Amino acid sequence: MQSKKYWQRKYVKQLEEKLHSGEKFIFGDRIITVVVFIIFLVLGAFVLKKISHQVRLNNQTKLDFSSNEILKVVFFDVGQGDSSLISYKDKNILIDAGAGKDMVIQEPEPGKVVSEIDVGAEIIVPYLKKNNVVLEGIIISHPHSDHFGGLLSIFNAEFYPKWYIDNGFVTSHPVYYEILHIVKKKQVVYKVAKPEQKIEIDKDLYIEILAPVNEYKSEIVDRAVNNSSVVLKLVYKNFSVLFCGDIEIFAEMDLLEYKDKLKSKVLKVPHHGSFTSTSLPFLDKVSPEVAIISCGKGNPFGHPHQETIEKLKNKKISIYRTDQNGMITILTDGIDYKVITEREY
Repeated sequence: MQSKKYWQRKYVKQLEEKLHSGEKFIFGDRIITVVVFIIFLVLGAFVLKKISHQVRLNNQTKLDFSSNEILKVVFFDVGQGDSSLISYKDKNILIDAGAGKDMVIQEPEPGKVVSEIDVGAEIIVPYLKKNNVVLEGIIISHPHSDHFGGLLSIFNAEFYPKWYIDNGFVTSHPVYYEILHIVKKKQVVYKVAKPEQKIEIDKDLYIEILAPVNEYKSEIVDRAVNNSSVVLKLVYKNFSVLFCGDIEIFAEMDLLEYKDKLKSKVLKVPHHGSFTSTSLPFLDKVSPEVAIISCGKGNPFGHPHQETIEKLKNKKISIYRTDQNGMITILTDGIDYKVITEREY
């Protein structure tokens, strides 16, 4: 994959700055206004058709929950952090593991928070035990504490995967070094994520790794780590979920090279809904029906930012948030799907 050209990066950066500055577009010409109105009427009819299709999908009258062909994707409510579980038959893959107790969570945005719970011990392990889960694999999107911190407790509970994937980003965090030491000690197959790697789970079900596609550098180290997140697409027949870790706008621009491959039914919104991510060009390419945002209630970073919420609402995308809806589960037979939330909001 070719790197994104400088002028393209510059264009999108200017676009985002304009969007966030609150500038308004004013149509002084009546002819232009009429043309735009007609376009809106046409697009309105298309949107209504899309919404009606989405309602049909979420009515779930066709899903046979007794079938073992149902794919389950769980987005855990881990506070300020990330953790998801893909389950199909006897195959289970964990993506990220939230934070450990007393771990400091920092972002490129101002502020920090100390995790009050051990996500692994208090949320993920109980779920794994209750559902008799055997882990096939673990993918850690990037070495930030709110994505890997809970993993020590998962290992301590003797949930070891067959294989382990991360982005290979060098970090000085002692807990992450300990995690990698356990992976080696337990002879878990370790791999560094590379674009276009494919993980076959079952017939018609696979994961394709899309990123990181570049080595990102920044004066703000956390920003470089975010942009180096593993991005993967889960595909089951006609259903798909795009997991984005904490990528920001520059990594999104590189991903635009994939073009139609980005299109997914569900978008795991990058970087907890921060305005540094979910750029309009990227959102247009993904074109999701559902957006999942993982974030902590009242977090000091302001996630998800209102700019991101407005972009999603303007495109009529259904929004689910762990801080409001708790644990979010998606069930699908590869055609229709159902979104189940722990609580309504």
